[in-house]
Amino acid sequence: MALAQMQPAASGLGQAMKALTGRYTEKTFDWDAFPASRDFPELARAQMRYVGGGGSPKANDPATLPAGRFTFSMVHQPPGKFAASHSHEVVEHFLILQGVLTVGWVWGDEVIEARLAPGDLVLNKLGRPHGFRNDGVEPVLMQITVGSGKPEPPVYVCHPRDKGIEAAKRFGAGSPDKIYAFDPSSADFRQRELAQHLVRYRDRIPVWNDAGFASMTYIGENGAPPQHYRMEMIHLPKGAGIKAYSRDVEDVYFVLDGVVTVGWEEDGKVVEQRLGARDLVFNPAGRAHYFRNDGAGDARFTMVVGSPAPETVAFAAA
Repeated sequence: MALAQMQPAASGLGQAMKALTGRYTEKTFDWDAFPASRDFPELARAQMRYVGGGGSPKANDPATLPAGRFTFSMVHQPPGKFAASHSHEVVEHFLILQGVLTVGWVWGDEVIEARLAPGDLVLNKLGRPHGFRNDGVEPVLMQITVGSGKPEPPVYVCHPRDKGIEAAKRFGAGSPDKIYAFDPSSADFRQRELAQHLVRYRDRIPVWNDAGFASMTYIGENGAPPQHYRMEMIHLPKGAGIKAYSRDVEDVYFVLDGVVTVGWEEDGKVVEQRLGARDLVFNPAGRAHYFRNDGAGDARFTMVVGSPAPETVAFAAA
């Protein structure tokens, strides 16, 4: 787009866009995001909030963007630390960005554990107790989305204050022999349930859109079953871009690699911002918006859409 067509960033539209952009370099990790972890160093983890409070009660943090149908945050977990098993009244996903995370799903005093690598995702289903632990040698960093703008506090099923550190580290398994490794080929209904909600990056098949980008569905058709929202990973080649579109629900772009230019349009006005790695933009319902790759290499970003319904947008190349 010609520079003469661009509106100053100080315009009302530009200010609105800036207000709904989360810059990684302007945020900090909160090591006291989860009050239930206080006084238990084994539970240490930090949260960086982008949209809403996520699993933290700090939903009114002025540094975060207001949540609509879902929240969006990152969590950093050091090696050797764990999160006690708990459940939510809504779905919640973990997308691994760095490190290897052990996730445990709980059935009574039995637990199935799965290890997730970068690019892997688990969608923790409504009401299913789960915990997570870093058994690796490097910190785990993950993207977390909860399927409500204001989720209820988690309900703990095995917290160290009640059951002790060792039992809590096993996520409530009665003994080590009641922990089972994840096996997607198993006929056990519990294994099959977890397999339906766990997505491996290595198994995703990119689908190329006529508009010039590829998408890999993580939550939605051919991915984990959508309930409150859906999510795709977008591969945007250098030089590719799309024309503006709008939805009747919000969507969010979170950049993983490269640089993505995002534009908003309104009444003939256009404003743009460039997003780098771990930057985010919240595109409100009804807002005409687009993306383009002006960088020197390909880019990747996740797109979370505030509806579980199949895609209705017919993307067109710019």
